[in-house]
Amino acid sequence: MFQTIRFSSLIFVVLAFSGCGGGGASNNTNAASYITADQIKGYSDSQIQGLGTDIQYLQSNVLEALDYHTGSNNPVGQIESITPAQIAVLTPAKIRLLGATIQNPNIIGTAQIAYLNDSTWAMLVSSSTQVAAITAAEIATLWDKHIVALGTNISFLSDLALVALDYHTGNNNPLGQIESILAAQIDVLTPAQVRLIGASGPGGTIGTSKISYLNNGAWSALVSSPQQVAAITPAEVATLWDTQVVAFGANISSLTNPDLAALTCLVNLNGTNPVGQIESISASEIAALSTSQVRMIGAAGPGGAIGTSQLSCMNLGAWATLTSDLAQVAAITPQEVATFPDSFIPALGTNINQLADISLSSLSLYVNVNGTNPNGQIESITAAEINALSSNQIGILASITSPYGAATAIAYLNIGAFSVLSALQTPVLTATNVLGVYATQLASLSTAALAALPSATRSSLTVTQKASLTAPQHTACGC
Repeated sequence: MFQTIRFSSLIFVVLAFSGCGGGGASNNTNAASYITADQIKGYSDSQIQGLGTDIQYLQSNVLEALDYHTGSNNPVGQIESITPAQIAVLTPAKIRLLGATIQNPNIIGTAQIAYLNDSTWAMLVSSSTQVAAITAAEIATLWDKHIVALGTNISFLSDLALVALDYHTGNNNPLGQIESILAAQIDVLTPAQVRLIGASGPGGTIGTSKISYLNNGAWSALVSSPQQVAAITPAEVATLWDTQVVAFGANISSLTNPDLAALTCLVNLNGTNPVGQIESISASEIAALSTSQVRMIGAAGPGGAIGTSQLSCMNLGAWATLTSDLAQVAAITPQEVATFPDSFIPALGTNINQLADISLSSLSLYVNVNGTNPNGQIESITAAEINALSSNQIGILASITSPYGAATAIAYLNIGAFSVLSALQTPVLTATNVLGVYATQLASLSTAALAALPSATRSSLTVTQKASLTAPQHTACGC
């Protein structure tokens, strides 16, 4: 027989089977299951809501036919009108069908869940099962607010969904999806999940995460965890902004050696690295690093090799902290010394005497016109530093080659530094060592220091060199 059912202001005529063999299937069939895709297209917003929880009985093609467009009959939009209670009764599989019709009726497209109203979206993402079912294609349609609303259930997104998160901005994404992730959301993601954020690569591959686009709060939450910092990759380090390097704080010590090696001195004009990563390392961060970790800073070489650290790019505050540590100064290598700007030499202070002999002997007379070594390293040594050096260390300085020849660099000390050479230090100076010493330098020495010069050295002094000596100095040196 025929049964007439009234549903949401529409009347459907349903053929009801009875008698033997017909079965009782119709007793469990909801009226909504008889609505067709063509019929649903005519439903107003209020009629969609009028379905109530019976929306769960709509056929797959009917769910696909739901539309987000607005018009006189749908001032809000059908999908936008779906209520939280209605979303709550739909399975993840049915959610995938919402508005998913495309031109080819044999292919299901992407669900238009981005058009759900805020309350309904909040209900959807309150379910970890529903969040886990969100597809990468659906992620691409979501707005910034949808990402925020995921809350801590963001941890249930699939790997592919995390990879699909994007940093680009637009009308519905004034910040960008990744930029909108909250600190609380970062806190619930594992290091492995963080590696996937926005990591979409060519051809469906997994590339480098886009964690550099995290907002400051989310980044701070990330780097407050030593485990998260330790999981950062060298490829990610290459994308980080100067401010993000500063935000590591003492947890910079949790970076791996390859990560530290990946830090660079590079600056750019787009605002992300106006200073440079290494230049941005703070004094407190340097204080947290071991001597072996300092050797890694910016030391990435060709083919993955570890070369010389780029300590020369450090700011003076960080350098002062480094050189205040006796163990750190002792660990400085000759290769590193060769890269130092003049300004780094006075900053060593009295701890210059902690340099290894081979590092001390690597100090240079080199000057350049780009501003890093306008005077030269040896010329930049201070009087206080000379006072801190042993006679053996003075001999090492004197053994450095200069334009005057091998072992003649002592003449390149500035007059203030030269003048404080003591009677305990001058005995190591040979006739060769003083070949380039000029008259005012020699005259700056105390009578005791002159008298302590080896006799062969005093005998080698030229008339020109002795021209500025006072009578007492002549007497002291016997020359």
